[in-house]
Amino acid sequence: MIEQWMIIPLAQPVITLNLNGVAILLILMALGGYAGYQQGMRNLLTLALWTIIAYITCVQGGDFIVGLINRIWVNAPRFAAFLIGNDPSLVPPLDPLITPGFQVPLFFRLMAFIALILLGMFFDSKAAWKGPPKERLARPLGLFVGALIALLWTNAAVVFWREFVNNGGILEGPIATLLNVLPDVSILLPSLIAIFFMILGLIILFNFPKVWKP
Repeated sequence: MIEQWMIIPLAQPVITLNLNGVAILLILMALGGYAGYQQGMRNLLTLALWTIIAYITCVQGGDFIVGLINRIWVNAPRFAAFLIGNDPSLVPPLDPLITPGFQVPLFFRLMAFIALILLGMFFDSKAAWKGPPKERLARPLGLFVGALIALLWTNAAVVFWREFVNNGGILEGPIATLLNVLPDVSILLPSLIAIFFMILGLIILFNFPKVWKP
């Protein structure tokens, strides 16, 4: 007797999850915020400072640095005249030292950004202020700083990617798909960086008297 078995495949439910770029960015920020909440602000402070330096100098193409150097150079004779008591308005300004709009090639900016982040991680491991988050606001502030670091890293990748594509670069795969949907939030970052330094300044202001206590 030959037994015949009928195999009936079970219907497998298919779950389709659609996420837009903003949702993915919020998830990445939430992950960074969670890590920051666990560690506290003081354990992320060094990395945050180096990340901000890397973002300003590398991601924005050094426009801020170039503009600052040019302003100092152009106005140097007038400042010198002021110091020696002469009328600064009678001294002609110098030509810009660096051509306005000058931008370091993408590859070197990307390598410099990664190098600065790695330096931040190195110095973070040796920071004197590291320690357990015992302060009342250490974890909430750590959440903010962790989310900010994640946002800066993510937006740096987006800016680098879009410049790479605009220059004719081609890359396919899940990473390219992810970078294509993530939004560019460069316009929001100066305000968030300013808030970070305001918080840092307030912390230093309120804790400075403790340094002088015997």
